[in-house]
Amino acid sequence: MSSEPDGTLASLPPRAIVVGTDGSATATEAVSRAAALARACDARLVVVCAYERDADSLRPGAPLGSLEAVVRATAPQPAGEQPVPEEMSWRTTSAGAAEGIAAAAAGAARNSGVSDVEWRALPGDPAEVLLAEAQSLPADLLVVGSKGMRSWSGRLLGSVPATVSRHAPCDLLIVRTDR
Repeated sequence: MSSEPDGTLASLPPRAIVVGTDGSATATEAVSRAAALARACDARLVVVCAYERDADSLRPGAPLGSLEAVVRATAPQPAGEQPVPEEMSWRTTSAGAAEGIAAAAAGAARNSGVSDVEWRALPGDPAEVLLAEAQSLPADLLVVGSKGMRSWSGRLLGSVPATVSRHAPCDLLIVRTDR
């Protein structure tokens, strides 16, 4: 913040924007909006993708079973549908896949004209990872998509946007991606 001649505070444009992605179409919309803001404000954009530390233990055939197997056993899915709810797909994302997702999103932001872009693939719960990253930078703005806020599983299990909205250490933009 800077002070105006009359003593009022004037806000400065964001200097660091953190955006979360899981590679989904809705997350791509959030990254696109964050990139547009970073470009307009000449801000640094940090693209973050969270992954489950032990994603390999969640895969079918793992010694203790898997999230996918549990979901299939309790709620059989029609052929061709994703067996893990989309809001929980990060739990089956490995570190390598998360790195690819984050790097691709950062590349798209660079291609849209953002000059200062970084990406990070970090282990942990997506909301916790985004909140920690926004706190540690510190970020001026945190951007997430609205995915999961209105879904039944999002209401039951919680969603990333709902969690970060309650705990964000900075301004928050929830991009409406559920249209």
